[in-house]
Amino acid sequence: MSCLLSKFCSIKSTVQLRKLSVPANSLLARRTFNRPNHNFKRFQSQSNSLLGPSLFCISVCTGSVVLASVIQYERLRVSVKKIDPFEFYRNSIIRKNENFISKLKNNFNKLQPSEKVFGTILLLNAIVFLAWQVPQWQHIMIKYFMTDALARKIPVSSLLLSAFSHSSPVHFCFNMYALHTFCRGVIQPWGEMGPEEFTAMYISGCVVSSLASIIFRRSFKFPGNSLGASGAILSVVGYFSLSNPDQKLGIIFLPNIQFDAIHALFGIISLDIMGLLLKWQMFDHAAHLGGTLFGMFWYKYMSTYVWNNRKYIVGNWIKLKQIVRGRDK
Repeated sequence: MSCLLSKFCSIKSTVQLRKLSVPANSLLARRTFNRPNHNFKRFQSQSNSLLGPSLFCISVCTGSVVLASVIQYERLRVSVKKIDPFEFYRNSIIRKNENFISKLKNNFNKLQPSEKVFGTILLLNAIVFLAWQVPQWQHIMIKYFMTDALARKIPVSSLLLSAFSHSSPVHFCFNMYALHTFCRGVIQPWGEMGPEEFTAMYISGCVVSSLASIIFRRSFKFPGNSLGASGAILSVVGYFSLSNPDQKLGIIFLPNIQFDAIHALFGIISLDIMGLLLKWQMFDHAAHLGGTLFGMFWYKYMSTYVWNNRKYIVGNWIKLKQIVRGRDK
């Protein structure tokens, strides 16, 4: 399987933010925009509390696991219902009269689970990308769809929204290409994960990588804004590399160069650690490292001790439904 590794790709382009020309230095990498004078002055009087972002991160991770468990239970419960012998006949009649939206929904339902998940994430990222192109919305996009580690008050929603945010078309295209590549490798039927577990891991990876970036930048007083999906994508890469350590990976545009996934993983981690120690600012190495380590953590612990033991969550959901039904009667 070929893959795109952010560490081997860079491009020089510019994006306009509040009439400010900002260098964009990566394809897959979560990008950082540096405004030293503006941000450093704000740092002198900012609140250093990370309580809000940390609580938001914990809440999103917990909520995504709970919600994914419930959704999977409901999906499997519906799928094991007895098949109506007249269902095919009724569906054939409905199919003749269906409109465009119904056809689109039917075609979507025919896709593989990995394609459904990727298509949904792609659509969300595309909507945010188009929003970046509207000049009147720039102040909203900068506030909520970028993480500003040195802000006096960080909008906690930006930890999640910034991971669906790309202002450059090249940044957007290469990130989505990388996500598509690894999605198929971890989601059933080719991988081990169900679509609900993958979604929970991906969303959790979004906020964990953003929090890692904020903690690092605040700790060392590094100015700059950050956005991009690469932290979450690297959590998928971390999971994939541990679950398929001998899988051959390659670099886009260099198909003859191949290496084992586990070696690529250690290479990415080593490069990010070096970037943090040497204070490189071309990439958001803290977000990359946080996402990668979280994907490995999910494979080693979350998948085994949390996801595979979610009977408590499902059991409480069933009890809640029974209580609601009892009150309705």
